[in-house]
Amino acid sequence: MDPLKLIRLAFSVISERLIAVLSLCMACGLSCWSMWGPSWERIATLAIFVLFAYLVARVPKEKQHGHSETEM
Repeated sequence: MDPLKLIRLAFSVISERLIAVLSLCMACGLSCWSMWGPSWERIATLAIFVLFAYLVARVPKEKQHGHSETEM
C-alpha cells in the first residue's frame, strides 16, 4: 500500500469520526439549550436537528459500503 493511499484512508476515517463527534456535541448543546427554557418550539427544533444530524453522519457510511444494513 503506497503512502498516499494510506494518508487518504486515514483522513477519511478521521473526517467520518469528526463529523459524528461534532454532530453529537452539537446535539448535546442544543438539548441543554432546549431544556434550559423548555417550550414546544425548542423541543421541535431539537428533534429536527438531531434527526438531520444523525442522517448526515449515517448516510455516507451506508453509501461507502455499497449497501444498507437492511439488505443483509
